[in-house]
Amino acid sequence: MKYFYKLNVVSMLYGLMFFISLEIQVNYYRIVRLTGWEGQYFDNIVLLVHGVGFVVATIVLYKLTFKWIAHRLLVYWTTVFWLPYTALFIFIFANVYPIAYQGDMPAPVQGLILFAMLLFYPFYIGILNMICNLSKSEVVQSEKKRHP
Repeated sequence: MKYFYKLNVVSMLYGLMFFISLEIQVNYYRIVRLTGWEGQYFDNIVLLVHGVGFVVATIVLYKLTFKWIAHRLLVYWTTVFWLPYTALFIFIFANVYPIAYQGDMPAPVQGLILFAMLLFYPFYIGILNMICNLSKSEVVQSEKKRHP
């Protein structure tokens, strides 16, 4: 049961990472309107947030996955479990902060970008899990050789 809890916490963090990226993109016009920033300035901020957030979240999730759940093949379930958490975060955010001003609606091309993100994100999670799982198995094998 403890492993299942840890698996869901890691999946929730994957979902939160995707949710933050998604909401920054979908609420682009709302953020620009409310902050008063120019579009080019906010584009640079979004690029910085996505870049730094991706690197930091990847490092944190790698370490957490390696420490908590990488010792079993059930780690790959995170490639599926993140989706319900993302849907829950989106549902809560949409109900707390509904779009009241029609000018804040995302551009139609945004759907294609989000579809591509949704398609490739499980591969990102799977690759990260595979690296953790292989690293963990190497550590276990090296410990077995040292302590027969």
